[in-house]
Amino acid sequence: MAILSSNPLGKTGITVTRLSAGGHFTNGPCGHTDIARRVREIHHMIDSGITYFDVQWEPEEQAMAEVIKTRRDEIAIAWPLHGLTQLGGKLTAKYVVDYCHDHQKRYGVQHVEVLLWIALELSPDTQVSVIHELRTAFEQLRAEGFCDHLGFSCHHSAAMALHTISTCDCFKVMMVPYSPMHPAAGRQLLAEARARGVGTVGMKPFGGGGGFFNKVFASEFTRPDLAPFHHAAAPYQAAIKWVLQNPNLDCTVPGMHSVQQIDEILQAAAQPITPQDQQILDLLKTSQTQSGVETQLKNDWD
Repeated sequence: MAILSSNPLGKTGITVTRLSAGGHFTNGPCGHTDIARRVREIHHMIDSGITYFDVQWEPEEQAMAEVIKTRRDEIAIAWPLHGLTQLGGKLTAKYVVDYCHDHQKRYGVQHVEVLLWIALELSPDTQVSVIHELRTAFEQLRAEGFCDHLGFSCHHSAAMALHTISTCDCFKVMMVPYSPMHPAAGRQLLAEARARGVGTVGMKPFGGGGGFFNKVFASEFTRPDLAPFHHAAAPYQAAIKWVLQNPNLDCTVPGMHSVQQIDEILQAAAQPITPQDQQILDLLKTSQTQSGVETQLKNDWD
C-alpha cells in the first residue's frame, strides 16, 4: 500500500493527506449511482490512509452518513452548504442554520470540520450583508458544535476566489479548480492563500466531470493527434502527479469511482511526475487549445 504524505490544512489545525477524496462519485465517464458500493469505496479509501473527504450532493451525503457511524474519528469532513443564490444576495443566517439542522436530522451528522459554501460568488452590492449573515449563522453553529471552520468552493474564476480570501477573513478553507487543463489557480491564488493561512484544496484535478480530459477518455471527442492518449498507461495518474507538484496546495480531491481506480491513484500520488507523464498532459493541453472544444469551466480558470 502506498504511503500518503500529509499536510496541515492552512491554519485550521487539521492535518490532511495530500491525496484526499472528492464527492462527485456519480459524475464523469466512470461514475456510478450505487450507494452501497460507494460506502465500500469510502471504507477502502480510509483503510488506505485517506483522511479528508469533500462531501457533495445527496448520494455522497447518504454514503458518508453510513460510513461515519463507525469511522467518524478517523477522518475530517467538508460538508456542503448548497441552496444559496448565485451571488448570495438572499443569504440569511436563518437559512444556513435551518439547512444544517435539517442535515443533522436527515443524516445524523452531528459534527463536521468544515462547512463549505458551494459555488461562492460575491457581489460588491451584497457582500457586506452576506458575510454578516454568514458569520452570524456560523457563530451559532460553532457554538452548537456542528462545525469548526467556514470554507468555500469557487467555480467562477481565480479572480473571484482571490477577492474572497483578500476581503473576507472568515473563510479558513478554499476549494478551487486546479488541474493541468485549468492551471490558473497556481499562478497567484494558491500562493496567496498559503500566505494568508487559508487551507487550499484543489478540486477537478482531471478538469471536471464534463471537461475535455474526460471527453477524450470516453471517446466523446477524438483527433488523430490524441491517439497516444488512449495508449498511455496512466493519464489520470499523470494529472494527479502534476497537481501534487505544487507546494502551495494542501490537498486535492479527485473523484475516484472504483477500488481499482482508488488503488491506481494512490500509487501515483506517492510517485514524482515523469517526462512521460508531462508529455501526455502537454499533448492534451495542446489539443484542447487547438480544437477549441468547450471545456467544463468557462471563465478564467484556463
